[in-house]
Amino acid sequence: MNVFILINHVMLSSLICLFGIVGNIINMCVFVKQGLARASNTSFFAMAVSDTLEIVFQLWHNVCLNPYLVLTDSSIAFNEIMYLTGGYPSLYFTRTTGCIVAYITAERCLSVTFPLRVKQAVTTGRTAAILVFIYVINFETIVPIYLWAYLSWKFFPQQNRTRLGISFRDDRLGTALENSYFQSCLAMISFVLVVVFTSVLVFTLKKNSRWRRKSTTQASRMATISSRERTTVIMVIVVAAVLIVCYTPAISFVIAAAVDINFSITGGQNRVFQAAWSFAFLLHSVNASITILLYYKTSSKYRQTLREFLPRCFSPRRET
Repeated sequence: MNVFILINHVMLSSLICLFGIVGNIINMCVFVKQGLARASNTSFFAMAVSDTLEIVFQLWHNVCLNPYLVLTDSSIAFNEIMYLTGGYPSLYFTRTTGCIVAYITAERCLSVTFPLRVKQAVTTGRTAAILVFIYVINFETIVPIYLWAYLSWKFFPQQNRTRLGISFRDDRLGTALENSYFQSCLAMISFVLVVVFTSVLVFTLKKNSRWRRKSTTQASRMATISSRERTTVIMVIVVAAVLIVCYTPAISFVIAAAVDINFSITGGQNRVFQAAWSFAFLLHSVNASITILLYYKTSSKYRQTLREFLPRCFSPRRET
């Protein structure tokens, strides 16, 4: 278990998180430069904020998970405080990102199906309101955990000293457990929605590609409009596909924990549970960190804005 944690969390995930923090800050700057008046830019900006905060907390979680910290004579029990200060906040933003991607894929599905109606219905203000609602509803799921568990100075008999650790209020246990199930359901629902909407987008894209081959004068003009939409759709599909791949292990572990009570942090298979989740957290870090590469690869507009934003990073030869 310690080997998996040391490699996946302390080494690989930490390096990926450092890259992701820089990448997501660049993403936010690019979308602000492009203008948040577009609903899609507002959504991608909100996702970049969520991804940045997720990997910041994940980076601290990785530090606390370092097995060698146990050997230090510290007054802080890192293996306890990591849950409230790193693990749970990171998972909160992970679920938030999943819900935002579900909304983005749903909005794209409606845009390619009912383009005129969606332009009138999906305004920037309404998109911002929906994104705020996503943040709030996910935040409400994590509040009971902090009402049940809290940081406090307590006595550790093994070390014969007082250290900063985690304490619990028994009267809040039931609420915290119920909320934990709600969090799992919310994560699974958003994951399923992303899978469904992404499948619809892929089917629609293939259908439009067949239609574009039949070229007429009017169809060519419509195809030009469709090509702009096509670029955004492809970018959304790629982002959603990466999220599906990276979130699948975590969803599988949630289902496994519901089926087998021993597969939990306090169960008989707790070491297997922690080793397995080290891979899930690693993939979460990957998903939140590589969006800059996905945007750069799939969107010419993003590449152009990025080159304008960071002109010194691109040689004149590459820009041409």
